[in-house]
Amino acid sequence: MDKQSHPFRGPLQFEEAYMERVWGGDKMARILGKDTPKGKTIGESWMIAHHAQHTSVVAHGPLQGQTLGQLIAQDKAALLGSRPRLTRHGQFPLLLKILDAASPLSVQVHPDDAAAIRLNEPDVGKTEMWQVLHGDADSELICGLQPGVDAEQFRAAIENETVGDLLNRFPAPAGTAVFLPAGTVHAIGSNLLIAEIQQNSDLTYRVYDWGRVGLDGKPRDLHIEKACAVTRFEDGHTGATTPLGFKQDGAEIKVLAVCEHFAAAHLSLTGTLCRTINGESFHILLCESGTLSVACLEQDVHLSPGNAVLIPGSAPDFQIQGTGCLLDYYVPDLQQDIVAPLLEVGHAPAAILALGGCESTNALRGLL
Repeated sequence: MDKQSHPFRGPLQFEEAYMERVWGGDKMARILGKDTPKGKTIGESWMIAHHAQHTSVVAHGPLQGQTLGQLIAQDKAALLGSRPRLTRHGQFPLLLKILDAASPLSVQVHPDDAAAIRLNEPDVGKTEMWQVLHGDADSELICGLQPGVDAEQFRAAIENETVGDLLNRFPAPAGTAVFLPAGTVHAIGSNLLIAEIQQNSDLTYRVYDWGRVGLDGKPRDLHIEKACAVTRFEDGHTGATTPLGFKQDGAEIKVLAVCEHFAAAHLSLTGTLCRTINGESFHILLCESGTLSVACLEQDVHLSPGNAVLIPGSAPDFQIQGTGCLLDYYVPDLQQDIVAPLLEVGHAPAAILALGGCESTNALRGLL
């Protein structure tokens, strides 16, 4: 597509939507400098979203005021690129959030796409990935049940309020990356600031809420039957991922997690990095540190920590300039974008396969 005729002339920035949560904190304002609503416990910033709960609105430029849904209606192919597909509801496939947890989130689990349909849910499934932006010395993440726990033990522990004893816990310093396939029981500990990329879904089945009440002063609903129906008891969780890297244009690119819905990469650079798209997939970029400039088509934008942009998928490429780190989320060609470059620099097939999570849902199976 010719740059002069492209409907989106550069990176797209959106207004953030701040969501009040009972577990919310002040790290978004205190550490990232975000203008969060005063007097409320803000737990989530929906940064790029096209969902019934919220649709992002363009913040700047000639498209200011248009929603992400309107951009899709204007030219779906130009926005998405050739590879991504809309959800079965005709919505943008991914949702980017920043989570600000002053206290632990509930113990919960999400269904996959098939389970969401089977249970007649109005939403799609939810596989997600976390990158810890800031954590205290005692902060922890909770992912997966201990080996051997079955549905009967899980249900009994929920009823006895001892489910916390069945969960895997591990430290969560800044830089920790965690991949969470749908069906994984999990929770987020206290004093954490986390970037979350996920399928475009708001389906959560809560099984334990640490004995607290919600913002309305009442206990929050639990969803025990549905949680037991979608939990993958046969799959373990190994904790934080082990990123695998390669060099490009002097920058270091580390692959953090991979699935059929998205790939997550960490980019660290000093200078200029050109990322080729070839019209295949949009890229969502979230600045983690430093001050960076992102150029695409005819425009460039500046990013500081906690800011994000959407690169239209039909663009030929985009350039990042400066010193700092950012997270890059996109819909990958598993062989071309993940397996081939990692094998080329000598990473072991088993290590690459681990980026796809548990065996039963690993999208990299058969490629290594």
